[in-house]
Amino acid sequence: MASSKARSRKRPASGKSARAAGGNGRNPSRTGGGSSARPARPQPAAGQAQASAVQVTAAGQAAAGQAAAGQARAASRAKRQPAPVAAEPARPPGPPLWLQIASLALAAAGLAVSAYETYAHFNGSHLAGCPTGGNGTFNCTAVITSPQSMVFGVIPVAILGLVFYVFAVAIMTPWAWRTRRREVGWLRLGSMIVGMGFVMYLIYAELYQIGDICEYCTGVHVITFLLFCITVVSAALWGLGAPRKAS
Repeated sequence: MASSKARSRKRPASGKSARAAGGNGRNPSRTGGGSSARPARPQPAAGQAQASAVQVTAAGQAAAGQAAAGQARAASRAKRQPAPVAAEPARPPGPPLWLQIASLALAAAGLAVSAYETYAHFNGSHLAGCPTGGNGTFNCTAVITSPQSMVFGVIPVAILGLVFYVFAVAIMTPWAWRTRRREVGWLRLGSMIVGMGFVMYLIYAELYQIGDICEYCTGVHVITFLLFCITVVSAALWGLGAPRKAS
């Protein structure tokens, strides 16, 4: 009996010690020594900053390389392109206003003289200030009633002069000068060339066929010559106008 009681007293002690030991083995982190056994995590701030610096440097080098390549391409294109041709100085749009007004005044004067000669031709009246007979050089009546005063024996020269100067007044207006259309310029130049050619024929007829000179006809001839000079000089200096744009 005594020995069995003694053994029973010894068992709980050993069990308690085993549980205490087991408890210490299962949860060592609760003790003070467990917390000091964990490893410290590395801090990545320095490594990231270094990597960012490397990336920025690489990006800058790439941008510099692209810029250099672009400059090289631009230089090669500039070498291949032909040298620019110096632009010609722009011409003024047309003759000055005073020349336009002068041409219109001359055309109006020629129209007035032609109208008066046409009236005298059909009414048989004497032209004011011009001698009618004798052996003198000037004889307007002999000129305007001669066979040479009729074109093809049908159309009076005075009528042709009247029609010509009606057109000349229209084509010599400042509005016609400012249009700067090539068609108008060609009409102006062509009409003055034709008119001047007809004047040369009339001068020949007066001097070699009729043998008399008409003062009014001579005035018309001078006006036609001046308009011819203005038209030719204007065409040479300012051109015949801009061509019509294709639609």
